[in-house]
Amino acid sequence: MKYLFIILFTLLVAGNISGQVKCHCDFALSNLIAKIESDYPGFEQKTKDKVLYNSFKKQLAEEAKTMEQSSCFEVLKKYTSFFRDGHIWINPATTINKKGSVTTALIDIDIDKFRKQLKTSKDPIAGIWKNRFEWTGGVVYEIGITPTGNNDYTGFVITANTGFWQPKEIKFKLFADRTFEFYTFDKTKKTGTYEISNDNIIYFKEARSSFIKESPASGFSEKQIRNKVGTFYGFSVKQLSAKTTIITLPYFDYPFVEIINDMMEEHLNLIENSENLVIDIRGNSGGTDNAYQKLLPYIMTHSIRNVGVEYLATQTLIDGLEGYIKTIKDKKGMEDEIKKVRGWINSFEKNMGKFVNVSDNPFSIQEVDLAKKSPRNIVVMIDKRVGSAAENLVMRAKQSKKVKVMGTVTSGGLDYAAARMFDFGCPEYLLQLPTYRSLRLPDFPIDNIGLQPDIFMDRFVKDWVQYAVDYLENE
Repeated sequence: MKYLFIILFTLLVAGNISGQVKCHCDFALSNLIAKIESDYPGFEQKTKDKVLYNSFKKQLAEEAKTMEQSSCFEVLKKYTSFFRDGHIWINPATTINKKGSVTTALIDIDIDKFRKQLKTSKDPIAGIWKNRFEWTGGVVYEIGITPTGNNDYTGFVITANTGFWQPKEIKFKLFADRTFEFYTFDKTKKTGTYEISNDNIIYFKEARSSFIKESPASGFSEKQIRNKVGTFYGFSVKQLSAKTTIITLPYFDYPFVEIINDMMEEHLNLIENSENLVIDIRGNSGGTDNAYQKLLPYIMTHSIRNVGVEYLATQTLIDGLEGYIKTIKDKKGMEDEIKKVRGWINSFEKNMGKFVNVSDNPFSIQEVDLAKKSPRNIVVMIDKRVGSAAENLVMRAKQSKKVKVMGTVTSGGLDYAAARMFDFGCPEYLLQLPTYRSLRLPDFPIDNIGLQPDIFMDRFVKDWVQYAVDYLENE
C-alpha cells in the first residue's frame, strides 16, 4: 500500500504550476486551514484545546493580512508546525526560499548534437546520467554531463518528470578539486564534496544524491551498481568479532529496498552463523515497511501482531486511487489488485469525511517464516531521529523474545501516515498530509512521544557499537 502512495506522490509533484495566479497570503492561509481541518486525520486529536487552537488561528490570520507575499510561506509553515506531525509537509512549489534558492542558469548546448558526440567521446565522465536511487521530491532526471574546461564539468537537465525543471537548466557543477555545486529538486543550492566510482556512479554526499551513467553504458551489472550505491549511502554488513555482526540500515526509502535485499543475500551465511547481531538504524527516518521484511526471519521468535489503521475518506484519496489504477490497468496479473482498490474506492465514496478501515479488522497477525539458523541475541540500536517505518521495525522487534532495543527515545511519528499531496487551491505551494490514523489511538499514542529503548544509552556513552558488543558478549 505504501508503494501506491509513493507513485501518486511522484505523479502529483510532476505537475507544472507555472503561469498560475498566486494566492494572497490571507487567502492561502484560509485555504490551508480549511484543508487541514477537513482532511487531516489527526485534526481532532491534535486540537483538543479549542481555546488554544482558535486563538492561534486568529493570531496567524491577523499576521497574514499584512504579510508580504515573499514571506507568506513562513506563516503557512507556522500553522502546519502547530500539529507537530512529521508527515505534514508544506513547501513553496516555486523557488522563493531565501536560504540559497535560485533559478539556475541555462547552458548553451545543442542536446541532439551532444547525444551524437557521445558516440565518439573518450571522456570518461561525459555522458547521460540518471538518478535512479534518488527519492527526495520523487523527481527523476535525465542529466547530461559535459566538460567545461580546467577539468570541471557541468550537469544539465535533458528531461525531468516535473515542470519545475526545464531542459538545459544547470543541475550541478563538478570541480576538479572534487567539490560541487548542486541544486535540489526545489532548486536550493547545496555545496560539498563528491565521489565518482569507476566513472559510473557519482555520489553527492551533502546533497544525499547519486547519479548512474546510462550512456555510454558502463558494462556493470545492476547488482554491482546497487551494491556500490548502497556503500555510498552507508549500508553495510560487517563482522565485529568472532561472535557479533552488525547490519547498518540508514534508510528505508523505496529506492533502497533492493539494495537491502541484495546485501542480506550476499551476507546471509555470516548473519546465520553469528551468535549475536546488532541492527543499527540510528538516523533512519523511515520509508517503507518492505525494506526490512528480509530481516524478520532472523530477529523474530514468533508471529507479529499488528494493529490496523483507518483512512479518512476524501476526494483527494479517491482521485489518487483512480490514478493508481490507471498506472497498472495494462499490466498483466494486476486484476486482483485493481478489484481490491475499486473496493476501497467504493467504501470511501460511501463514507466521505469519515474514517474507513479497508481491511474490516482492527488488527492482523503477520506469520513469519523463521530462519532455521539465526543469531541467538539481537540488539536494535535507535536514536531520536528514528521515525515512521523505522519505528514500525522497532515495534515489531520488541515482540521478539531475543531482541533488546538500545539507544534513546525515537522521534515519534507513527500515529498518522501514508502521506500524499493535497491541493488546497494555491498551486504555488505543495502540501503533504497523512491519510490514515492508527487504531492504537487513543490508547497508545506515539507521535511526539516516541518509543522507549529497553536499554537507555546516556550521553556519557561515547562508542555505542562497542557498548552493544560488550553487552552481547559479556555473560
